[in-house]
Amino acid sequence: MAVMSAELTGRPRDLLPALRAPSWVRAGVVAGLILLVYWSTIRHSLVDRWIGDGNWSHGWLIPLFSLYFLHSRRDELARCEVRPSYWGAVILALSLGAYFWSAWWARMAYPQAVSMVGAIFGTTLLMGGWGILRITWFPITFLMFAIPLPQSEYVKLTRPLRELASTVAAAVMPLFITGLHTQAQAVVIDYMLPSGASGQLNVEEACSGMRLMMAFVTLGVAMAYLGDRPLWQRAIMILACLPIAVLCNAIRVTVTGLFTITGHAEYAQGTPHQLLGIAMLVVALGCYAAIGYVLSHLFVDVQEKELASEQTV
Repeated sequence: MAVMSAELTGRPRDLLPALRAPSWVRAGVVAGLILLVYWSTIRHSLVDRWIGDGNWSHGWLIPLFSLYFLHSRRDELARCEVRPSYWGAVILALSLGAYFWSAWWARMAYPQAVSMVGAIFGTTLLMGGWGILRITWFPITFLMFAIPLPQSEYVKLTRPLRELASTVAAAVMPLFITGLHTQAQAVVIDYMLPSGASGQLNVEEACSGMRLMMAFVTLGVAMAYLGDRPLWQRAIMILACLPIAVLCNAIRVTVTGLFTITGHAEYAQGTPHQLLGIAMLVVALGCYAAIGYVLSHLFVDVQEKELASEQTV
């Protein structure tokens, strides 16, 4: 059957070792066992948070991205020789040990979900070997973006982002309203209008920019992986995601504050506020594309430069 399949596809038989039925059967059995072990974690720690918490609603897309990454390198996977490594059994055993420890003794959901990614690593190495893992390591690691952080840690991360957004907004808003005085105190902005009216603006947790940052960093990492760029350029584009997300959130908080101060609070909540968040995502993608354009045109490849000089001569 394998010979007939190779003849029909026009590929030599030795290019399809990764598709042999015994390997896929073994991998399917192990994958089924892992799914059985982690079913409760997938349902309660992942799916329930994706549905009920808007900060992690992008989690649905992460497995689809990972599958797409694998699909984009399907030819390399088909040519890769399957050489199972028992180091995978070690990683798998450690991951399962971490799962049972966190589930039964520590009672922590986050380590359970992280151990599932480790179990996938171990299974891949055990069933396919280092060659397969070299191709699949990124799609597997990318699954980490789908794992919600513990709520306490999430709140700790949003606090400095809220303080930064309030500081920037307090400094920028007087540039648009003459005579406006503002002062940022942690996540609260005190303001006084020229008429003498005063008030406070509180940067809520939902306006910390964490949701925008998580979504954009996830998208930026995916675009950097798929892009045909040198490694150092990919690293720059990934690192640029953080300041771009912070900048866009500061713009959103500033615009929201200006609406509130000028008596148009209806634009600072509900659908208009959500549309403003979507607009900031467009701005972020524009900044990201601009950085990519600069990196592509700022440095000229030496061979291309020599070829151009030869053509002019």
